[in-house]
Amino acid sequence: MNQDLNAEIPPRPAFPQGDAELLLGSPGSPLDRLERAVANAEAKLGELRAALEERTRQTTELERHLSVAEARLAIETMHSAGLAAQATHLMTVAVGGGAQALAELIGEGGHPGQLGQVYADAFDAKGAELGIEDPQRFRAA
Repeated sequence: MNQDLNAEIPPRPAFPQGDAELLLGSPGSPLDRLERAVANAEAKLGELRAALEERTRQTTELERHLSVAEARLAIETMHSAGLAAQATHLMTVAVGGGAQALAELIGEGGHPGQLGQVYADAFDAKGAELGIEDPQRFRAA
């Protein structure tokens, strides 16, 4: 029975002397070229990973700068709204109320007067419009 099994297995092809070295191990062989290609691909992959890490770091840094800039813009927008409301109110009172009304607006003795409250109300209203919780905490900034 062993003879029958061996008879069914085709013999392994024989390479002429030196062909195996040409295919497998010599410089310039297909295996050598494949190994160099794999090494080059691994090196390139390492470079790409390093570049991705650097881009991720840069993106994180830019996102942080953007958040700070957006916060500053929101505060300046609220400040602008407060100043515009003060100017509008001041002009309205100046036209209709005279010097005494203007004095009450400005305040005396370190008290902010009505203009301070006009500013605070407009600042807080703009903050609420921008979706900022507790905008009065930014008024002193």
